[in-house]
Formats: sequence, C-alpha cells, structure tokens
Amino acid sequence: MARVDLDGRAIAPMTICMIGAGGFIGSHLCEKLMAETPHKVLALDVYNDKIRHLLEPESLPWAGRIQFHRINIKHDSRLEGLIKMADLTINLAAICTPADYNTRPLDTIYSNFIDALPVVKYCSENNKRLIHFSTCEVYGKTIGSFLPKDSPLRQDPAYFVLKEDASPCIFGPIEKQRWSYACAKQLIERLIYAEGAENALEFTIVRPFNWIGPRMDFIPGIDGPSEGVPRVLACFSNALLRREQLKLVDGGQSQRTFIYIKDAIEAVLLMIVGSPFPLFV
Repeated sequence: MARVDLDGRAIAPMTICMIGAGGFIGSHLCEKLMAETPHKVLALDVYNDKIRHLLEPESLPWAGRIQFHRINIKHDSRLEGLIKMADLTINLAAICTPADYNTRPLDTIYSNFIDALPVVKYCSENNKRLIHFSTCEVYGKTIGSFLPKDSPLRQDPAYFVLKEDASPCIFGPIEKQRWSYACAKQLIERLIYAEGAENALEFTIVRPFNWIGPRMDFIPGIDGPSEGVPRVLACFSNALLRREQLKLVDGGQSQRTFIYIKDAIEAVLLMIVGSPFPLFV
C-alpha cells in the first residue's frame, strides 16, 4: 500500500540529499525510502558497504532512485551542488562513538560542528529544508545528579526530569573531554535555530536516544577493529561471545533509553512527509 502524508494525500516525489547515508541510521532510512516512498535519494558518504544491497543490481524496483556519491564533506566542492539539486537535506554525518569523545576530542568537535557549518550555510542560502541529527546528550545533566546521596530531594522525580523549554543546560567541566560531543552538537543546534530565526531556514532537529538494531556497531576483532570500543550492547555481545564478565557502568546503576531502529525510522519518515516546522524529537 502506498504511503500518504499526514493529511491523507498521496506523497509527492521529492529529491533528498542524505549526508551520511552509508551509516547505521542512514542505511535503514534509505531502505525505508526506497521501499515505501517515491522519493529519490542522493546518498553521500565515504563508504557504501551498508547500502550496497540498495545500489546493485540494476534490476531492483527502485533502480535509478538512489545514487551514491563518495564524498567527504570536509573538503568537496560538490556538496553545495548536490544540496541545490535536492528538495530536502538530511545530515547524519558525525563522530558519535562514546569511545572517541575522550581519545579524539578535536575530531569530535570538528566533525559535529565545523564540518556541519557548510551544510547549514548551503541549506539556508538556497532555501532548502534541513533535517539535522543531533543527540540526546545536548540535554546535559539533571539537577538531581548533583544532589547528595542522602538528600531526601532524590525521592522527587522532578529533579531528574529534563524539560525542553525550562531545564538549565548542565555539562561537565572543560577538562572532561567526553562532553566535547554534546557541546559541539548543541552549538550547531544554536546556529541552525539562529538561521531559522534570522534567515527563515526551515529545519527539524532530531535528538536520538540510543537507537539500536542491525548494522549498528561492531564486535571487536570479528567485524571491527580489535582495539576499538563499541557501544554498550555490542560490548555485552562481545563479552558473551568471549565468555567474559559483562562490564556495567556505575555497577549497574546507570539507566538507558533504547529505541529499535525500525520504530525510529518510522518517526523520521513522518518528519519527512510532515510540515517543515522546527521540531525537536
């Protein structure tokens, strides 16, 4: 059954410039767009391993609707031209592996802020809508995390709730470089918001909370580098395969929110076909 927009009308075909299309989220989003919409995708990335099954053979039902462009947005003059060709740009490009925040803070800041600047600039100058992927880490710490362990206020859930328009933004000290990711992501959000306020950029900002699923991560030494440190579920899987103890953050006290990638992509598709107003998810 053909998908319809939020008003029940047939979806009009559009061209989408997807930066970071070859990654975890991008590969699933490309699959969804090819299978359920008439849209065309200009898939930008340095690798295409996770979307190769969508690119070949030419007998695929969506042949001609997805084009792969091997581009590093750091230094490629084709970027603006591809954004101009599209109706919508989706920026998924980022360094977003927690193990990198401490060991590669400069790359983390450049990838998540500096490298995103031209994307925002070209979308604004050419009146192109932008869906930018940020992170839940921009919410920072809760007030409750600073309360003494024996404080009776810890029983009040209000101190552990982050409200979009009211909660203060609390990050760690500068020497804690793991916060470089959140700071870079929040700064590019502020730039996008300012472009919307001053130059009428149409945008949607997405803040994923631990999206999980196939093609997400690697098992060290099996389908990824031996020295790499993956995310939590891959760490657990690695320990189980090697019959090692599971390593728990804060002795198991840490809490996470996980969302399955197929459910998350369904939400992103609604953003694509919905009205282009500022939105935080």
